[in-house]
Amino acid sequence: MGTTGHFHDGYLAAWNEAMASGDSGPVEAFLSADYHGWLGRDASAAEPFDVGVARTGFRDAVSGMRGSTVHTAFRRVAPRGRDEAVVFHEMTYRTGDAVTARALLMESWRLEDGRWLLCRDFTEINVGTPE
Repeated sequence: MGTTGHFHDGYLAAWNEAMASGDSGPVEAFLSADYHGWLGRDASAAEPFDVGVARTGFRDAVSGMRGSTVHTAFRRVAPRGRDEAVVFHEMTYRTGDAVTARALLMESWRLEDGRWLLCRDFTEINVGTPE
């Protein structure tokens, strides 16, 4: 699992590429075919979604926040064997120095055919005030 520290950097770089161009393709390329997730404003009200809804959400995000940048903090990568990892982190979206959105994420990743793919995640959006 020697590349674990780097696969997530590539995912964040894809987000920034997508935010600059307005094309969510670079981010969508990290989704596994069986991806699913949960999205909410707090842990008690999360709504499930699948890969189709995720793709639409990514497209809406990068077109709606085009020109913003994505940043991560408090990231921890926890290996679950050679081919799986869990990533915990805070993601902020910024326009200049201003934080325009914030999310707390727990992501499950799997190595498939030499590529790390996002299999599932739990995302709480716009929670609290970033420090």
